[in-house]
Amino acid sequence: MKYAMCLGGLLGFVVIFATSLVAGKPPVDSLVHASIGSIVIGLLFRWVSLIWIRNVKQMLMEKQQAAVAAIAEAEERKRQEAKNPVVKPA
Repeated sequence: MKYAMCLGGLLGFVVIFATSLVAGKPPVDSLVHASIGSIVIGLLFRWVSLIWIRNVKQMLMEKQQAAVAAIAEAEERKRQEAKNPVVKPA
């Protein structure tokens, strides 16, 4: 989580600082804008990473539940076949 926030903060700072300088703002104003942008974009990256991690955990849980259900179904099918053996004509 903190890696995403740090990455977002660094990215936000660089992009907004460069954009402000290219737009013709003085370096001091660009630094202030970049500092504010760093905080905002860092928080945005943190929020997005939280959502992404939650969705990955949910997907893995659903896959595990599907695998357990498939194993249980296969075992039940084996039990049914053991009870009622099918005789194939020769």
